[in-house]
Amino acid sequence: MGRLVTRVRIIPALLAGGLLVAGCGRDAAPPQQAGPEAASTAAAIAAEEDQWNRDYVARNLEGLVARYAPDAVMKQPGVPPLTGRWIRKAYEAAVADPAFALTFAHDRIEVSRSGDLAYSRGHYELSQTDIRSGQPMTQYGTYLTVWRKAPHGRWQVLEDFITPGPRPRPPM
Repeated sequence: MGRLVTRVRIIPALLAGGLLVAGCGRDAAPPQQAGPEAASTAAAIAAEEDQWNRDYVARNLEGLVARYAPDAVMKQPGVPPLTGRWIRKAYEAAVADPAFALTFAHDRIEVSRSGDLAYSRGHYELSQTDIRSGQPMTQYGTYLTVWRKAPHGRWQVLEDFITPGPRPRPPM
């Protein structure tokens, strides 16, 4: 019964994420077609992601949490969507885990024509202590992050979804 309830909760989140991606993609053109603003926005988001990776390596709790907009949602498998202080608590637990390490890289960044929303999609590798066995484990998967330009001009995460899966294939 518990797995069914979890799936019932996950399916609407996946559908909403898919609709969000479809909406961003419909209004977005590849950076080379959308002009220099889209290309510079994609570069700014790539730079944000580079810093985000450095914050993971440094276990910089404040840097990790500051990446999220005040109304952001983080979705990880098997747990309800996290918002506000729950995002902070998730990161506090992660950086306290001696086995914790996370690296990710985007495969695609798309920018809306309006220039105030974008998404990045890519792959990740996550190492952490398995709660059941107490042993280190590594998980691979994909992510989708929706970015919004904040009033102060910085890009912040609005939605952050991860989906476990197989180790990514090398590019062809």
